[in-house]
Amino acid sequence: MKHHTHIYIAKKAIEMLIDSRENLKYKSGRSASSERKEEWLHAAKDLRRIMNSHMDSITEASWAPDDILNDRSTFHTFKLYTEEEFTDFEAFAKETHEKDGEKFYRAKGGGGLPYKVDHLARMINDMFKLRKFNDSFNMRNIMYQMFLISHYIVDAHVPMHCDIRDDKPKGAKPYKDKPSDGEYYKKKHHGDIETIWEKAVLPVGVGEKILVPEKGKEAGKSAKYSEAVKYNFKKDAGELVTTRLEFGDIMDYMIDLCIESKKRSLRLFPVDHNDKPVMDDFGEFTREIFSHAIGNVASIWMCIWAKN
Repeated sequence: MKHHTHIYIAKKAIEMLIDSRENLKYKSGRSASSERKEEWLHAAKDLRRIMNSHMDSITEASWAPDDILNDRSTFHTFKLYTEEEFTDFEAFAKETHEKDGEKFYRAKGGGGLPYKVDHLARMINDMFKLRKFNDSFNMRNIMYQMFLISHYIVDAHVPMHCDIRDDKPKGAKPYKDKPSDGEYYKKKHHGDIETIWEKAVLPVGVGEKILVPEKGKEAGKSAKYSEAVKYNFKKDAGELVTTRLEFGDIMDYMIDLCIESKKRSLRLFPVDHNDKPVMDDFGEFTREIFSHAIGNVASIWMCIWAKN
C-alpha cells in the first residue's frame, strides 16, 4: 500500500476499535461470546483514548517502514506459491505451510513479514514491562511502535506482497509448455493496483478530515473505487471481522493472513490468465481487502494491549 492508504487504514482502525466488536470472532471463526465482546469494549475504549492522544505520530510511524527503516524486500512480503505454478517447486522452497488441506510454499529469500509482526509485538510487550520499572519507555514511544506495526499488518493484505509471481526467484523454472515468463505477471501491475487504492482513499480521507491534502490535489471528486474504501463507524462496523487472539497466536495468524492474500492474488491473476489483472469485481475485491486490513490491525493492536 502507498503512503496515504497506510495512514487512512490505521486511523480507521482506531476510529472503529469499539464498534468493530460487533463481528468479533475467535481464531476458529466461531462468534465470540457476549462476555468477550464486553471485555473488548472496555479495553478498546482505553486504547482508543490513548491512541487519539498520540495521533500526531501516526503519519510518520505508519509510513516509517518504507521511508525510514526501508526494509521492504526483507519484511514487507511473504512470497508464496503452489504446486500448480512451478515444475520444480521443491527446489527453491524454504518452508511449507498448509491450510485447509492445500500446501503453500515460501520461496528462499521470499520475505519474513509474519516474523516481523511477531517480533514487533513481542518488543512492544517488552516495552510495556520495562515501563513499569523505569521511564525509558513512555506511552508515546509505545504508541509509535503500535502505529508502526500497522504498516506490516496492512502489507500482509496486499495480494502481490504474498505471491512469488510478482518477483521471480532465482532458479525457478516454469512449465515447459508455457512461455518462459508464463508464471509471472508484469511488475507494473503491483504499482498500478496500489495507485488505484491510493487514488480511491485520498478524497475519502480528505473529505473526512483524517488526511491532509497536499497542494489541494486530493480534495477533488471521489475516484472510481472511493465508495469501496469508505467506512462509517456505526453503519459499516459489522463488515469488519475482528479476532480475539491470544498473544502466542500472532505468528500463525499472520501466516494465515498471507495465505489468504496469496489466494486473492490467484483470483486477481489466475495461473492461466495472468497477463493482466481480472478487474470485473474489483470494487468488491477492494472492499474485502480493506475490511480485513482494518479489522486485523485492530485485532492485533487489541491482542498486544490486552497482554498488558
